[in-house]
Amino acid sequence: MKRLISLTCSALVAMLSLVAAMEPAQAHGERAQMPQLRMRSVHWFDINVSTVNMQINDLIKVTGSFMPSNYWPEHVQSIEKTAFLNIGVPGPSFVRLDSRVNGVPMIRSTAFKKGELYNFEITLKARKTGRYHVHPVINVEGTGPIIGPGLWVEVGGDEAAFENSATTLLGKTINLESYGLANAAFWSGLWFVIGLAWFAYWLLKCPIVVPRFKRVNELGPAEADKIITPNDRRAGLVFLVLALSVVAGSYMYTQEKWPITTPLQTGKIEVPPIDVDLPLQVRLQDARYRIPGRSFRMELEVTNSGDSPVMVGEFAAGNLRFINSDVLKVTPKDEDDLVATDALRVEGGPIAPGETRTIVVYADDALWETQRMTTMIASPDALVAGMLFFFDANGERFPVEVGGMMIPEFV
Repeated sequence: MKRLISLTCSALVAMLSLVAAMEPAQAHGERAQMPQLRMRSVHWFDINVSTVNMQINDLIKVTGSFMPSNYWPEHVQSIEKTAFLNIGVPGPSFVRLDSRVNGVPMIRSTAFKKGELYNFEITLKARKTGRYHVHPVINVEGTGPIIGPGLWVEVGGDEAAFENSATTLLGKTINLESYGLANAAFWSGLWFVIGLAWFAYWLLKCPIVVPRFKRVNELGPAEADKIITPNDRRAGLVFLVLALSVVAGSYMYTQEKWPITTPLQTGKIEVPPIDVDLPLQVRLQDARYRIPGRSFRMELEVTNSGDSPVMVGEFAAGNLRFINSDVLKVTPKDEDDLVATDALRVEGGPIAPGETRTIVVYADDALWETQRMTTMIASPDALVAGMLFFFDANGERFPVEVGGMMIPEFV
């Protein structure tokens, strides 16, 4: 017995120690998504926020670009059917005032084409104080949210001073924080009272609910109706008439008070993609991930049909960025920016105009492991994809998607 008590106390102390050592959860857990979904669904890049320190009622713009992958998983419902651009923050921390893709307002759902480039802009208004990890998100019907890279934003000020008003089509200004709240509370309370009265009628009868249930089972289906008295039928008729009267009366009242209404919009809007004329053709010949060295290796055949030599400056996959510091200098935006500033190595040199050359690109960094991308070796189809960013002598950037089979190396 003493040993059991001792073991129990030891286990309790260990659990308390673990709880005390825990840190509060930060960010949104993007790492929980499977690598094949993160690498082969939506490629996000150039994500930025207009400010990282703001006050209640201040506006912030979240901007960036994305490209739906040509290697979209077959078992995942396609983004080419129904999708909606959104923002991902913990709770109602911001109010979304406007969102656009390639200049088209994103009030409704849309569809995005695979392999095409889109620019987006989302305008938010600070509503709650705190520190938030702000992400762009595309919700895909039947698939769920595809989360983009996040950036930390600090909001201060007085929450009581928050204003959220709008002007209706008839010119009336309303407070969206409280508009319709009293009406919703009244109708919820009314139907609750009617339902409670119906339940109380049967609960207060003798015998009550459980004995009546047993009695029904004893009598059987043929005789069970006999326990429903004429008074019970009259009471049911009263409640039926009451419910129908309330529904009809509320409908007529609503039509009288608000004769002009607009139904919820369920149509889809078309967003034309950006026309991009790329002077490059890239074919993935071989891709390998070496687990012990956390090294991703790609052998690429590149054809440059432009008029300037090009060099690989960045490789992005699964919201991770690997930078070739010989071509591009990048400073992380915050402590959780998933960028390896000197982790990309290229063998093969610049590709001259009119030249076709095979180059080898290495992306070596611990981000593969810390961001749980190494589980891509367990993918049943062993396909990977990512974005390569080439730069010419003038600094112009050319984004190209590459993808194909990947072979894991265990030694």
